[in-house]
Amino acid sequence: MTEVPTPVDPEVAAVTFSSHLLDFFAHGRPTREAGWATFSLDPLHAIVIVPARRQDGGVDPYFVRLGAGCYDLWPPSAAFVEPVALGGWQESPALSLWWPRINGAPFSFGLHNPYQYPDGQQRQLLCFSHTLDYYLSNHSPTPEERWRAGTHTLSATLNRLAEVLRPPYYQSRSGGNNS
Repeated sequence: MTEVPTPVDPEVAAVTFSSHLLDFFAHGRPTREAGWATFSLDPLHAIVIVPARRQDGGVDPYFVRLGAGCYDLWPPSAAFVEPVALGGWQESPALSLWWPRINGAPFSFGLHNPYQYPDGQQRQLLCFSHTLDYYLSNHSPTPEERWRAGTHTLSATLNRLAEVLRPPYYQSRSGGNNS
């Protein structure tokens, strides 16, 4: 039987989430690669700008909303989002400028938009074992792939996303002008 993620104490999750996000920006990829940024939506949610590197050397920035409702016993939720009127955010549809096209990604990574969840909802799924939605969608990781609280942090989530958002896996934006 697969263990079902449940929310954790929101105060503890918020402190841990904030600490790990600050650590990633102080010591992780953003210190070595240009284009990364983050801002808080509320204590349990942040937007991270993740730069995608094209084969031609160009950069396409993406907005990824991380959520910490079950963090860090479980990985953060993660979704590609796009800005909407009045400063809001919505999940990016499949043929949006804000949804990436990837091909041949490693470690069983997949992007599904839309994805039918067991509860009947349809929404996107960043399908790899370092996102909460992977577990909510009834996937079963191998022991080596499984999220390990106290060992993994949101850095693992963001680093895996960064890996597939570069050559040879990253192709382009899904919709609109790809230059």
